[in-house]
Amino acid sequence: MATAAVVAVAGSVAVSSQASAAAGCRVDYTVSNQWQSGFGANVQVTNLGDPITSWDLRFSFGAGQIVSQLWNGSVTQSGAAVSVRNAGWNGNVATNSTASFGFNGTWAGSNPAPTAFTLNGVACTGSPVTPTSTPTTSPSATPSQTPRPTATPTPTPTPTQTTGPITGNATQLVAAMGKGWNLGNQLEANINGVPSETAWGNPVITGALIDRVKASGFTTIRIPVSYLSKIGSGPSYTVDAAWRGRIKQVVDLAYDRGLHVIVNMHGDGYKSVSGSWLICDASGQDTIKAKYQKVWQQVASTFQGYGGRLILESMNENFDGQYGAPTQPCYSNINAYNQVFVDTVRQTGGNNTSRWLLVPGWNTNIDYTTGSYGFVVPTDQYRSSAVPSNEKRLMISAHYYDPWDFTGTESGVITQWGPNATNASNASKKSTWGQQDFMDAQLKKMHDKFVVNGYPVFIGEYGSIDKTAFDSTNNRFRADYARTLVATAKKYGAATAYWDNGHNGQYGFALFDRGSATVTQQGIIDAIMGS
Repeated sequence: MATAAVVAVAGSVAVSSQASAAAGCRVDYTVSNQWQSGFGANVQVTNLGDPITSWDLRFSFGAGQIVSQLWNGSVTQSGAAVSVRNAGWNGNVATNSTASFGFNGTWAGSNPAPTAFTLNGVACTGSPVTPTSTPTTSPSATPSQTPRPTATPTPTPTPTQTTGPITGNATQLVAAMGKGWNLGNQLEANINGVPSETAWGNPVITGALIDRVKASGFTTIRIPVSYLSKIGSGPSYTVDAAWRGRIKQVVDLAYDRGLHVIVNMHGDGYKSVSGSWLICDASGQDTIKAKYQKVWQQVASTFQGYGGRLILESMNENFDGQYGAPTQPCYSNINAYNQVFVDTVRQTGGNNTSRWLLVPGWNTNIDYTTGSYGFVVPTDQYRSSAVPSNEKRLMISAHYYDPWDFTGTESGVITQWGPNATNASNASKKSTWGQQDFMDAQLKKMHDKFVVNGYPVFIGEYGSIDKTAFDSTNNRFRADYARTLVATAKKYGAATAYWDNGHNGQYGFALFDRGSATVTQQGIIDAIMGS
């Protein structure tokens, strides 16, 4: 069950300068979501005094709560007493600026918010004050305990900025991206429109998980992200700094390990998601486009210095919510979103002027993207003039889940796929359509429409759910499906990314246990890597 408790506490902050320095702070403690025995919280500290270069926020829990995972800082806990220190990159806090961190914790019985905080050893008072003597920068008594390791390590420094333009043609890009994997149901997860990476039951993302994904042979990670309530009001539409910082941390976990990374705007365009706003048939399209532009401006600016292994993706499966032929003006608005995205990213400068950008058509559907239904590839007027004129810097996205009765329908009726399911005993377990000849024809459409014209293709999602509860041989056919999809995509010049939602067991897509960072579907991984 989701809850949203907020406690605001104002107080003083110590500085290590002369005695007359002004000090003061405000702490906003928010329980963003809560479930049986667990909860997530966000904490924002506003500095009302002179600038500080490091911080140590201390508080105590009143009901036995324990911090289990924390990001944007480092935590120690001794009994009820908690100390959170800044990470390596967010210690400087100017006057009237903020620092934020988030954590997951456990609780039993009740989960009251802390009622008092100290920052750098000084208790909260409610407004800026002038200390009578130089305060110490840490409390006189420090709990003696071994630091509790956080689930997310202190982020590495921002990668050294590279000089443009980003080089490499479409063929080289697809070869380098290779076989990809989706970090699904994490940064796009939310409860009642409030994004939280643990909202849908997955644990906090760790470097150990990314290490396991890379060791398994994947060379690209796609990171779906929702913004939703983390976007402030217009006209600036400022994205919450802590959320933007967490997105960057997760990107760095993959990018700093040498992987290609795709950052995708995900849940903001789903009508079924509370707080969604990127809706192609909604009224007020000018406002929607202005908001979209501001969000991508902030996200793109965050990553403008990253090299060519970072790709930005405009949106996910955007459509009118009806699984029929595309409608107008909805498709025209989707085209407009893609154009706003390309123009906005390019105009943030740096490597974004030559970066590969990924755009989808209607609902990432192959037929509705390649056929005469209205898809328009954006113009790229603001890209760097240093990019060779015969090269593109736009990539086309599609998803592939056909036949859905095998890949996604939650029942035990259709559990097999491909030529190995052709004998009479298996006939009733195999779909009547969507076999390998159909798959080949669909991916050939993307090749003939885009690849031959210089636009690389990315099958950004594919996969099939676990139905072994109904058919013990199901994983064999899931592996056959993945192997064939990846091989066929490679044949037609496309890169791929398997959809993993973190859920193992019945109807799950997972290849890994994210909590233990271990492989759970080695057979499917082997099939992908052997393609």
